[in-house]
Amino acid sequence: MAHDERTEAGRQPPRGGAGASARAEHGRVAASARRAQVLRRVLVAVAAAVALVALSGPRWLLVLAAATAAAAWRCRPDPDPERWLRASAAEQATAELLAGLPSRRWAVRHDLALPRSRANVDHLVVGPTGVWVVDTKVSRAPLRVRRRRVWAGDHPIGTDAAAWEAERVEEVLGVPVRALVAVHGDGLRRRGVRAGTVRVVPAGQAVRRIRRGRRVLGRAEVSDLAALVDEVLPGYQ
Repeated sequence: MAHDERTEAGRQPPRGGAGASARAEHGRVAASARRAQVLRRVLVAVAAAVALVALSGPRWLLVLAAATAAAAWRCRPDPDPERWLRASAAEQATAELLAGLPSRRWAVRHDLALPRSRANVDHLVVGPTGVWVVDTKVSRAPLRVRRRRVWAGDHPIGTDAAAWEAERVEEVLGVPVRALVAVHGDGLRRRGVRAGTVRVVPAGQAVRRIRRGRRVLGRAEVSDLAALVDEVLPGYQ
């Protein structure tokens, strides 16, 4: 029955789950860091051995030793591959918050691939207040607002990616899409701040922000859009 299909529309089909792509990226980055570390040790050992020989040999060996040492310096592993695990954990935490949206009226999807792009959408919400792209951020540094931007220590929380993803999803679905950045961290006020077309809020306020506002979609429209999302925006595998 149509009513039953719409009741089930908000339930997410089996996919990689929130944070799956970040966990996979951690595996790739960590493996690359291990290889880089091994290669760097080998190059340092070779440079040291060549330098010792060069002390009583031809000068060109000194050039070779210097070049090998320079290659070792350039072969630096990623200093913080664990950031991908922190990102994955934050996305899972956001997914748990979004799970508070009643599935009878809201459809929530996670880690969706954008067509013709390597980018992914952390979370996509379809409900009475419209379609939302939610980008998860996490910061261990204190958060503060300055010049209408949210800063984590000395670095601004980026919103360009969320805005771009919302534009791409809007093109694919053919309906307006709003962007929201949900930040896990301390120091950001409840209302957050609006940066251009993107609202940046504490992660704990994301659901409240999404539920607020004018109702623009009926239950049937939410069901149809959720089905379209499942068709054209595949989840990370």
